[in-house]
Amino acid sequence: MNHLVAKTKGSNSGYYKLISDVEIFTIPDDLDNRVTYEAAYKLEDDEWFAIDDFSTKDFCIEFLTRRFISADYNQIATVNYSKIEYLCSYQTGAYCFQKLSDSQIIRKKYLSLSNTPVFIEDEPIVVINNIPDAIYKKNEDVLYFKKLTTISSIFRGIDSLYKEATQVETESFLQNDFIQLENEFDANKVKTANRKRIAMAMDTVNTFSDTDRQSIFGYIKDYCEDLQYDEESSHFNITSEIDLKKLLFGIEQRYYTTLLGGEKRLANSILVL
Repeated sequence: MNHLVAKTKGSNSGYYKLISDVEIFTIPDDLDNRVTYEAAYKLEDDEWFAIDDFSTKDFCIEFLTRRFISADYNQIATVNYSKIEYLCSYQTGAYCFQKLSDSQIIRKKYLSLSNTPVFIEDEPIVVINNIPDAIYKKNEDVLYFKKLTTISSIFRGIDSLYKEATQVETESFLQNDFIQLENEFDANKVKTANRKRIAMAMDTVNTFSDTDRQSIFGYIKDYCEDLQYDEESSHFNITSEIDLKKLLFGIEQRYYTTLLGGEKRLANSILVL
């Protein structure tokens, strides 16, 4: 049995029934192409991130931990349509989630070309995505998803898997002795993308021995010839977001040379084998 429920927001937030006996989503046939979530990895089109033992995670919602019984949910009232935060289609053990944004609610005149054409005016229409934003398989206890940022408002706290360096952490990282800030560049000018890279690089740098540091510095110099390095003081001159990005990519060893052709390249994402 299929049931579509809506999670509302506000002071009286909760789960409400919308419709039943309709398969809202087709479960994708490529869920076997799963990758354990890694912040540095960029999915291929036919791949999904997966989190195992999801019900044990702090960010698992209570809705998924109990048995689904449709009678437990009241029919949603019309006045609550505007309060819908996300949809969940329960489809025989699979929970398919779709975040609902304002852009997915259309309020226009339209003509329904069914067996009997109907003109409808000023009634909101919800656009259903081709694939869900997240799928939870209860029998496997696995959550599948494509983009962490899309589902972070559904599973509160899940964004901790891809944290962003705080202002204090960013300032602390930029104070490393191998970094010399120039051209009035400072932590206040570091944007979100580089803050996320700093969050990963902090842990990486902490694992380096003195020998590792020298090896990495040499590696970065080889691949980033335009990134100024002071040999005497052993530091990189960072003047901009671009300089910082190159340094962070180097710390994570994103640069490589092809075996055939000797072409220097930058890895767009990383997956540990």
